[in-house]
Amino acid sequence: MPRYFFDIDDGVQDLRDNEGVILDDREHARKEAIATLAQLANDKLPDGNNHTFRANVRDETGKRIYEAALTLTSGWVP
Repeated sequence: MPRYFFDIDDGVQDLRDNEGVILDDREHARKEAIATLAQLANDKLPDGNNHTFRANVRDETGKRIYEAALTLTSGWVP
């Protein structure tokens, strides 16, 4: 089974995955990237009204094969 690497940008730091995860296929890697972004948003919601979390998935050759972004926009209603 192939290994996929998940590079994450949480808006504060850019984290490069050097270990990777073995998954069945690209579709599982896509789902893992999206789940990771949702978990990050839940765990690390910043102060302020706008924030974007990003994930890039690389294959075993280092080629970027998928990218996802989750943007939170919020504000008080007058």
